[in-house]
Amino acid sequence: MKTQKMMTLVQVELKKLYRDPMTLAVLLLMPVGLTVVYYLALSGVTNDYYPVPGMNHFEYLLPGTMGYAVIYMGMLVSLALCEYRESGLLKRIETTPASPHEYLGSLIIAYMTIAVVQAWIVLLVARLLGYEPLGGLVGLLLASLFLALLGVTAVGLGLLTATIAKSAGAASGLATIFIVPMMMFGTLLAVFNDATRTIAKFTPNYYVSDSLSVIFHEGSVSDAVIWQNLLILSIICLVIVVGGIQLFKKTEYR
Repeated sequence: MKTQKMMTLVQVELKKLYRDPMTLAVLLLMPVGLTVVYYLALSGVTNDYYPVPGMNHFEYLLPGTMGYAVIYMGMLVSLALCEYRESGLLKRIETTPASPHEYLGSLIIAYMTIAVVQAWIVLLVARLLGYEPLGGLVGLLLASLFLALLGVTAVGLGLLTATIAKSAGAASGLATIFIVPMMMFGTLLAVFNDATRTIAKFTPNYYVSDSLSVIFHEGSVSDAVIWQNLLILSIICLVIVVGGIQLFKKTEYR
């Protein structure tokens, strides 16, 4: 069955990660290091624009930090695909029973899983540092849905980048074009007024940061803004991942 084939390919992708200690270390240490650095640098900073009285800047940025851990997957996907292309692995895949849809679908599932795990590592470290998220189990499940959609979006961006770039070096440079704005605005790092919030709305991870802020900071899981953000993010995710798959297939599977 196609599902069985796809899940087998997912296991292969995850095993490749497990067998690469350096990449695995980066994936695990990046969210931990980012969270600790933000805590040390920003936990004593407060401002009057925070949604909850008494909140510090570390807590304010935490939902965005979780999202940033996810969007970083876009660069890793583009680098991996460019390396597969250069090594001839993509051509060899064409000779296997796996279809392009099955292979790319397994890639999406594998990297989406890794991305969500990274985001939860951020929350776990923050919890150990004293942060107490609200929203309960429903909030956690809802946050997982947002993070999974963002993970799929990141993979789609990685596919688009790998389609344009013809080498791992070029892919790394191109990936920064979408990662830097998403890091600055989508994580709420540079959102201080209506103008910067308007800019942030052009980044997909903004809708995750905004929703997770409502869930974890205010404890609300039924706020209308959450469902509005979920709809917008779903549309963005669908457009980017379908576009990425179709363009990548046209250039790599002819």
